[in-house]
Amino acid sequence: MEAQATEIVTENSTDRSISNQAVLRNQRESDTAMIIDSWLRSGLQYPIFATDVGRPPIRLKPPHGLLLSQNRNFLQKILTSSQVLVLADPEDEDHIIGWICTEMVNNGLPACLHFIFVKFNFRKMGMGKRLLRESGLPAECEVSWRTPALNFFKKNIFTWNPYRSWR
Repeated sequence: MEAQATEIVTENSTDRSISNQAVLRNQRESDTAMIIDSWLRSGLQYPIFATDVGRPPIRLKPPHGLLLSQNRNFLQKILTSSQVLVLADPEDEDHIIGWICTEMVNNGLPACLHFIFVKFNFRKMGMGKRLLRESGLPAECEVSWRTPALNFFKKNIFTWNPYRSWR
């Protein structure tokens, strides 16, 4: 029992130390698959096109795989025209801990947070706040994808604009 407790403490302390040492870098081409996959898995839990909307609800479901394939196309276009910063493990920079996709003020449009993602085991360690801070986004900006995670950023004023993700 004592050995098991020591292992757990060691694991947790290692996780906590990574939060202070995580390497911030620009997106690499090899990161794209993980970024798109994590964006789709997280973002499509809260789709802007819900299957039950209105009163009475209109229950028209899109064909199987349509939202996934079309959103994958959107995301590939967004990633090529946006800034993506990645937080990586200091011992293995190919191991992504979290990432943020942003657009600064562009053609008169306000700055936009497209998406922010931190792996489950690294949440509540300040990683998301660090990504947001390092991205250079102003405290007041648009967001193109909504998730409950945005509620944790109390100092920011987000305005939802789903059309910012359309290309």
